[in-house]
Order: sequence, then C-alpha cells, then structure tokens
Amino acid sequence: MERREHVKPDEQQALRLAGMRVTPQRLAIMRLMRGSKAHPSPEMVYQELKPDFPGLSPNTVYQTLHSLEEAGLLRRISMEENVYRYDANVKPHAHLVCRACGRVDDTNGTLEPLLDELLHNGSATTNWDILAMDCCFYGRCPDCRKSSETLQEEDQGE
Repeated sequence: MERREHVKPDEQQALRLAGMRVTPQRLAIMRLMRGSKAHPSPEMVYQELKPDFPGLSPNTVYQTLHSLEEAGLLRRISMEENVYRYDANVKPHAHLVCRACGRVDDTNGTLEPLLDELLHNGSATTNWDILAMDCCFYGRCPDCRKSSETLQEEDQGE
C-alpha cells in the first residue's frame, strides 16, 4: 500500500495549527488515522507505517498520537486500563467494542442526538464545564457472534 501520495494542504495546516512540525512521519500518521475506520492502537499504527518508515520508532508514534489528541485532532478511546485506540472523528459519537476480537466500530449515527443532549444536560445540570464524554457498548461483533453460533451448532451436532 503506497502511503507517500500527495499530501492534502489541510493535513499540513492542521499540524502547524497544532504547533507541530510537519514531518513525513507525522503526515503519514495523520493520513492513516483520517483514512481508517479501524480505530487503530498505537501498535497498529506503528506496524502499518514501519515498512515505509524504517526509522520510525514506537515512541514517535505514541508521542504523535498524544500530541494530535491534545490538539483536538484525534480522540482517544479507553478500551480497558492502559489500552487505548484512536479515532480521527472527534465529534461526540458512540463505539461498539467486541470483547472477543477487539474490533471497534462507530455506531450507525442514530445515537448522536442523544449523546449531544447528554453532553449539554451534563453541563447544564452541574457546575462542571464538560468538554467530552466516552460512550462504548461492549459485546460481540457480527463475525464473532457468527463464529460462536457455528461452534454451538457443531457442539450440538456431536
């Protein structure tokens, strides 16, 4: 997969506005994040970009993702204690997390009005200035559910 295609000016500008120096590695990380629906972990980002950037270190990936999060360009999703995935969609939305395989998907969009209302009501009914919220639903993805059902059918057939 070729990752060194043309760079969109808005990616460079976003990095500059965040006070970050524009480097090929940072642009590649940003491009990967903006083009991914997988909500990658730092390790996934590193493994994906390492072939094209042999000098890339895991620490650079972690620091860049953290800086992009601090700048509001990425959203960190807490999966469990000290395990994070990242999302380039920073608008309030919910995630579906598979407990079996770790897959993370966005919900279909119908929950967003409720999340916006919760966020607004949270600020309106407390003395807090609520900036963000996380909403994750945990279960089994369609693939894992299907695999589980297939195994159950096979067990019943014995």
